Amino acid sequence: MAVDLFVIDNSPTTELQGLCEEFNASYFHNPQNPGFGASHNLAVFELTEPNIHLIINPDITFDGNTISQLVGFMNDHPEVACLVPKVVYPDGSLQRLCKLLPSPINLFSRRFASALAERLDEDYELRWFGYDQIVDIPYVSGCFMAVRTEVFRKIGGFDQRFFMYLEDTDLSRRLAQHGRVVFYPDAVVKHTFAKQSYKNRRLLFAHIKSAIQYFNKWGWFFDSERHHRNREAVAKIRAAMLKTKQDNHSTELNT
Repeated sequence: MAVDLFVIDNSPTTELQGLCEEFNASYFHNPQNPGFGASHNLAVFELTEPNIHLIINPDITFDGNTISQLVGFMNDHPEVACLVPKVVYPDGSLQRLCKLLPSPINLFSRRFASALAERLDEDYELRWFGYDQIVDIPYVSGCFMAVRTEVFRKIGGFDQRFFMYLEDTDLSRRLAQHGRVVFYPDAVVKHTFAKQSYKNRRLLFAHIKSAIQYFNKWGWFFDSERHHRNREAVAKIRAAMLKTKQDNHSTELNT
């Protein structure tokens, strides 16, 4: 399996260039730092042959089979535009990163009204889902995505108005308009999840700015696509869970 490695360096110096050359990685120095999504776009639109590319945060670790698992599934399912693995903390506990498309109250309560968020997150974070089945998800985390390059280019990549935060929410929506966005539990990665915007005021402001940009783009309280996609996803996930339960029960009766 051929792998093209691109490094977009947003730091003020070119210290990483020598290391990239050692690993035959294409190096781009971009000290203006246009943001998470815009930097990814620089690499993806330089790609030539690979039909799948990976978006991976630097605090992600995984074993040697993970990429081949994801690529193999996407090769077998050409209708899949984006595939994401199960994500766990370094201690192995689950990170609930499969979500419904957010409403304004979902996002702002999580930061400023934790008691309300706790109730809303039951559905928003799909806490009743066992993360043990292949299902379509409305909103997947950008910490690790396998994305079909053709579709990514077709939609124009990340929306570069989002410097950081919510760019993966926006990308999930647009990818789903041209293919399936799928959670694949057989592949597992570890993620050191820090929630920096809860600790850093500058990042908090960046998060709020992105939330405002997101809802200005898609709609605040009147977003028919959000309502439709969320209802459809919940219905399909619950149906898949019920079928699995029935199949397991039937197997127990036959043994």
